[in-house]
Amino acid sequence: MNCSVKKLAASFGLSVLCALPAHADGVDQMFTADGNYVDDIEIIGDVQVASGDTMALLEMRAKHMKFYVDPDAIYVTMDENNPILTENKPFYGFWVSTQSPDDSDWPNCGYNVVDEHGTPYYAHGTLVWTNTDIAPDGYSLAFGIDLGVCEKGQEQWAYSRAAIEMSPDAGVPHGDIPDQNVYTITDSKGAEYNVEASDGWAILTSVDAREIVVPMADAEQSTQTYFEQDVLNMYADCVTGSVHYGYGTWSWANGGFVIDFDSVSFSFPRMDAPPDNGGACRM
Repeated sequence: MNCSVKKLAASFGLSVLCALPAHADGVDQMFTADGNYVDDIEIIGDVQVASGDTMALLEMRAKHMKFYVDPDAIYVTMDENNPILTENKPFYGFWVSTQSPDDSDWPNCGYNVVDEHGTPYYAHGTLVWTNTDIAPDGYSLAFGIDLGVCEKGQEQWAYSRAAIEMSPDAGVPHGDIPDQNVYTITDSKGAEYNVEASDGWAILTSVDAREIVVPMADAEQSTQTYFEQDVLNMYADCVTGSVHYGYGTWSWANGGFVIDFDSVSFSFPRMDAPPDNGGACRM
C-alpha cells in the first residue's frame, strides 16, 4: 500500500464530494480506521449536477447518504503505475443526507445544496476521496474518504476493506456486517418498514404489528380488521401486491415514492424506491 490509513487524512477547505474506486460489482464495504463497519457504498451511475458537470453518483443506503464525485476517481484503470494511485491524487466532492434533518445523524447546516434533480438537502458536507493501491485480488482498490460536515474541514471517516486489510496501522474489519439487502425505511406517518430487496423486486414488512382495515367485497360495504405486520410487495414493472389490499401500483419522484392501492396509499418521503429497475415508474 502506498500510504497507510493514518496518512489518508487531509484538510482541504474546498466545496466538494466523495469518490469511489472501481470494484468488480460497484459495491464496497466501508470501515472506520479501527475496523468498525460503516455501510456498503455502491456506484449508482453518472449524473449531471446543477453546475452542469457530470459526476459519479454513489449511495450508502443504511446511512441514507448520497455522494457525488469526479468520475475519474471512480472508474480507475487497474494499473500499478497509474498516477492516480502512485501519487495518491485527491478528488473532491460533496455528500447529502436523504433523511430529514430532524431524523438524520447529521446536523442541519442552515442552508441547502441540491442534488441532480434539484431536490434541496439541509444536512450535507464535503469530501476528499483518495485511491491508494490495488488490492491483492487485482480487481478492487484501497481507498479512503475524508468527510466534512457543513462548512467544517474534512476529517478521516471511512476506508474500503482493502485499505484496512493492507494497512499495518489499521484495525481488522469486524465480522458483524449486516445483510445489505435488508434495511429499514420510514413512511410519512412514522411507521418503520424492513426492506428486503433483490433484482427487480422488494418486500416491505412493517417492523411493528399494526391495525389493518380491509374493505370487504359485499353489498353492505363492511370491513374486516386485522392486527399484524403489514407486508407490501413491489415489482420492477411498477406493480405492487398485498394479501390484504390486492394489487396496486407504485411510483417515485424527487421527493420519495408512493405505493397506491384502491383502499389505501403509503408514502415514503425522501426515500429511494427499493426495486432496481433503471429509474422506471417515475411519477
